[in-house]
Amino acid sequence: MRRDTLRLAGNVCLLTAALGLAVPATAVPATAAAPARTVRAAAAALPQFRSVSVPIDGSFAVPGETVHIKGTVDVTVVTLPAATGGGTAQIIGSLDDITATGVPSNRKYYLVGAQRISAPFSAAATTTLNVKPAFVLVPPTGTPSRVQPGTVTAVVTSTGAINSVTATVG
Repeated sequence: MRRDTLRLAGNVCLLTAALGLAVPATAVPATAAAPARTVRAAAAALPQFRSVSVPIDGSFAVPGETVHIKGTVDVTVVTLPAATGGGTAQIIGSLDDITATGVPSNRKYYLVGAQRISAPFSAAATTTLNVKPAFVLVPPTGTPSRVQPGTVTAVVTSTGAINSVTATVG
Protein backbone atom coordinates (compact mmCIF):
# COMPACT_ATOMS: atom_id res chain seq x y z
CA MET A 1 0.00 0.00 0.00
CA ARG A 2 1.34 3.43 -0.92
CA ARG A 3 1.81 5.93 1.91
CA ASP A 4 -0.42 8.53 0.24
CA THR A 5 -3.29 6.07 -0.13
CA LEU A 6 -5.43 5.35 2.89
CA ARG A 7 -7.73 2.39 2.89
CA LEU A 8 -10.29 1.83 5.58
CA ALA A 9 -10.18 -1.85 6.38
CA GLY A 10 -11.50 -1.71 9.92
CA ASN A 11 -8.00 -1.78 11.37
CA VAL A 12 -6.41 1.28 12.99
CA CYS A 13 -2.95 -0.22 12.42
CA LEU A 14 -3.25 0.31 8.64
CA LEU A 15 -3.95 4.01 9.14
CA THR A 16 -1.15 4.51 11.67
CA ALA A 17 1.30 2.58 9.51
CA ALA A 18 0.42 4.62 6.43
CA LEU A 19 1.09 7.81 8.41
CA GLY A 20 4.27 6.43 9.93
CA LEU A 21 2.93 6.60 13.49
CA ALA A 22 3.50 4.21 16.34
CA VAL A 23 0.36 3.83 18.43
CA PRO A 24 -0.08 1.09 21.01
CA ALA A 25 -2.92 -1.23 20.09
CA THR A 26 -5.83 -1.65 22.46
CA ALA A 27 -7.72 -4.88 22.37
CA VAL A 28 -11.50 -4.63 22.25
CA PRO A 29 -13.43 -7.82 22.83
CA ALA A 30 -15.62 -8.85 19.91
CA THR A 31 -18.63 -8.94 22.25
CA ALA A 32 -18.27 -5.27 23.26
CA ALA A 33 -20.93 -3.19 21.60
CA ALA A 34 -22.80 0.05 22.09
CA PRO A 35 -25.70 -0.17 24.54
CA ALA A 36 -28.95 -1.31 23.00
CA ARG A 37 -31.24 1.59 22.07
CA THR A 38 -34.95 1.58 21.66
CA VAL A 39 -36.54 2.87 18.47
CA ARG A 40 -37.89 5.88 20.39
CA ALA A 41 -34.44 6.68 21.85
CA ALA A 42 -32.89 6.42 18.38
CA ALA A 43 -35.52 8.79 16.99
CA ALA A 44 -34.88 11.20 19.88
CA ALA A 45 -31.26 11.48 18.81
CA LEU A 46 -32.16 12.77 15.36
CA PRO A 47 -34.05 16.00 14.75
CA GLN A 48 -36.19 15.80 11.64
CA PHE A 49 -37.06 18.57 9.21
CA ARG A 50 -39.23 19.27 6.22
CA SER A 51 -39.28 22.36 4.01
CA VAL A 52 -42.09 23.14 1.60
CA SER A 53 -43.27 26.06 -0.51
CA VAL A 54 -47.04 26.33 -0.17
CA PRO A 55 -49.09 28.41 -2.62
CA ILE A 56 -51.60 30.70 -0.90
CA ASP A 57 -54.51 32.66 -2.30
CA GLY A 58 -57.12 34.30 -0.11
CA SER A 59 -58.29 37.34 1.80
CA PHE A 60 -58.17 38.66 5.34
CA ALA A 61 -59.67 41.74 6.97
CA VAL A 62 -57.79 44.83 8.10
CA PRO A 63 -59.38 48.00 9.51
CA GLY A 64 -61.20 49.71 6.67
CA GLU A 65 -60.97 47.01 3.99
CA THR A 66 -60.11 43.48 2.97
CA VAL A 67 -56.66 42.53 1.65
CA HIS A 68 -56.39 39.77 -0.96
CA ILE A 69 -53.01 38.03 -1.06
CA LYS A 70 -51.55 35.60 -3.54
CA GLY A 71 -48.12 34.00 -3.64
CA THR A 72 -46.07 31.48 -1.70
CA VAL A 73 -45.30 30.90 1.94
CA ASP A 74 -42.09 28.96 2.58
CA VAL A 75 -42.46 26.73 5.64
CA THR A 76 -39.76 24.75 7.42
CA VAL A 77 -40.68 22.43 10.27
CA VAL A 78 -37.95 21.06 12.55
CA THR A 79 -38.88 18.52 15.23
CA LEU A 80 -36.75 17.91 18.29
CA PRO A 81 -38.03 14.61 19.74
CA ALA A 82 -37.54 13.74 23.41
CA ALA A 83 -36.26 10.32 24.50
CA THR A 84 -39.58 9.63 26.24
CA GLY A 85 -41.63 10.58 23.18
CA GLY A 86 -43.15 13.83 22.09
CA GLY A 87 -41.00 16.91 21.92
CA THR A 88 -40.91 20.37 20.40
CA ALA A 89 -41.51 21.50 16.83
CA GLN A 90 -40.08 24.71 15.41
CA ILE A 91 -42.28 26.06 12.61
CA ILE A 92 -40.69 28.78 10.48
CA GLY A 93 -42.88 30.65 8.01
CA SER A 94 -41.58 33.22 5.54
CA LEU A 95 -43.25 34.95 2.63
CA ASP A 96 -42.11 34.66 -0.97
CA ASP A 97 -43.42 36.51 -4.05
CA ILE A 98 -46.55 37.84 -2.33
CA THR A 99 -48.92 40.28 -4.01
CA ALA A 100 -51.40 42.07 -1.75
CA THR A 101 -54.27 44.16 -3.06
CA GLY A 102 -56.95 46.08 -1.16
CA VAL A 103 -60.57 45.23 -1.94
CA PRO A 104 -62.46 47.30 -3.08
CA SER A 105 -59.81 50.12 -3.18
CA ASN A 106 -57.39 48.18 -5.45
CA ARG A 107 -54.51 49.75 -3.48
CA LYS A 108 -51.22 47.82 -3.43
CA TYR A 109 -49.97 46.57 -0.04
CA TYR A 110 -46.70 44.87 0.84
CA LEU A 111 -46.72 41.84 3.11
CA VAL A 112 -43.26 40.91 4.37
CA GLY A 113 -41.49 39.00 7.10
CA ALA A 114 -40.80 35.67 8.70
CA GLN A 115 -41.51 34.15 12.09
CA ARG A 116 -40.45 31.08 14.06
CA ILE A 117 -42.94 29.54 16.46
CA SER A 118 -42.27 26.69 18.92
CA ALA A 119 -45.03 24.20 19.69
CA PRO A 120 -45.03 20.93 21.68
CA PHE A 121 -46.12 17.64 20.14
CA SER A 122 -47.55 14.66 21.98
CA ALA A 123 -45.78 11.46 23.01
CA ALA A 124 -49.08 9.57 22.88
CA ALA A 125 -50.41 10.26 19.38
CA THR A 126 -50.08 12.20 16.16
CA THR A 127 -50.44 15.95 16.80
CA THR A 128 -51.88 18.57 14.47
CA LEU A 129 -50.10 21.87 15.12
CA ASN A 130 -51.91 25.01 13.96
CA VAL A 131 -49.89 28.23 14.26
CA LYS A 132 -50.62 31.76 13.08
CA PRO A 133 -47.36 33.47 12.09
CA ALA A 134 -47.31 37.27 12.23
CA PHE A 135 -46.05 39.31 9.30
CA VAL A 136 -45.78 43.04 8.58
CA LEU A 137 -48.40 44.63 6.35
CA VAL A 138 -47.17 47.86 4.74
CA PRO A 139 -50.05 49.96 3.40
CA PRO A 140 -49.68 52.42 0.50
CA THR A 141 -49.90 55.24 3.06
CA GLY A 142 -49.85 55.16 6.83
CA THR A 143 -48.16 53.00 9.42
CA PRO A 144 -47.14 49.36 8.88
CA SER A 145 -48.82 46.88 11.21
CA ARG A 146 -48.37 43.29 12.32
CA VAL A 147 -51.01 40.95 10.94
CA GLN A 148 -51.74 37.23 11.12
CA PRO A 149 -53.23 36.58 7.69
CA GLY A 150 -53.49 32.81 7.95
CA THR A 151 -52.65 29.51 9.55
CA VAL A 152 -49.78 27.08 9.01
CA THR A 153 -50.62 23.47 9.91
CA ALA A 154 -48.07 20.70 10.51
CA VAL A 155 -49.01 17.11 11.36
CA VAL A 156 -46.32 15.46 13.52
CA THR A 157 -46.15 11.88 14.85
CA SER A 158 -45.14 11.04 18.43
CA THR A 159 -41.58 10.26 17.24
CA GLY A 160 -41.21 13.60 15.44
CA ALA A 161 -41.89 12.46 11.87
CA ILE A 162 -43.55 15.25 9.88
CA ASN A 163 -46.50 13.88 7.91
CA SER A 164 -47.74 17.04 6.20
CA VAL A 165 -47.43 20.83 6.06
CA THR A 166 -50.15 23.15 4.74
CA ALA A 167 -51.04 26.86 4.86
CA THR A 168 -54.34 28.71 4.54
CA VAL A 169 -55.34 32.39 4.41
CA GLY A 170 -58.16 33.78 6.51
